[in-house]
Amino acid sequence: MCDPISMIGMAISLGTSAMQYSAQQDMARQQENANAQWVAYQRRQSQQFAARDEELRRNAEAARTGSLSELDARKQTGAQENEQARLTEALSPEDLAKTASGDPNTIAGKMLSGQQGGAEEVRAGIQGQIQKAAQEARTRIAALAAVQSYGGSQFGLTNRANAILNASNQDIRMASNQRGGTLQAHQIAKQVEPIKITQTGGQALGGIAQAAAGIAGKGLGSTMAGMMTG
Repeated sequence: MCDPISMIGMAISLGTSAMQYSAQQDMARQQENANAQWVAYQRRQSQQFAARDEELRRNAEAARTGSLSELDARKQTGAQENEQARLTEALSPEDLAKTASGDPNTIAGKMLSGQQGGAEEVRAGIQGQIQKAAQEARTRIAALAAVQSYGGSQFGLTNRANAILNASNQDIRMASNQRGGTLQAHQIAKQVEPIKITQTGGQALGGIAQAAAGIAGKGLGSTMAGMMTG
């Protein structure tokens, strides 16, 4: 018969072994759950990165196509004509514009004092010449306005194109920089490792089991020795 000490030692050893096995099983379940959470995190990060990257790519493409749309032939022609008209008005004195349009009061003001008292035919001829000169001046101003509207005037085609392209390039560079930052953040997220679950108290349980097994072994050895000597 085994002595009580041996039986107690064996019971403790078996109990602690069962507890250790249960702890190992629990640790395995926790590690499996941590791994699943890591996989879900990585999948979510990849999806968010792809969505954000595509959004920024569309922003850059919208800036590019938008600038090309603003610089098409129809809009360029309209912008040039508007700028030419604006410059013509800005460069033409008000009384010159009225004279060219045939305003009688303005034309009369351009006549010399002696010319105003002449014959009707003479006055009409002089007024016609004044109006013709004003119209020719107006035509030359319009030609100058046309030249400037293609160049570096305030809203001329050169300045307009530069403004459109600069704005587009800024938007494209911003989107590119943001895409680079998003990629770096994604690379960092990819380096995140799953949580490593460690078994707490496992060594203590193992030590208890070994000690109990030692006790049981000693007790069993003593019993066997007694039986042999008896």
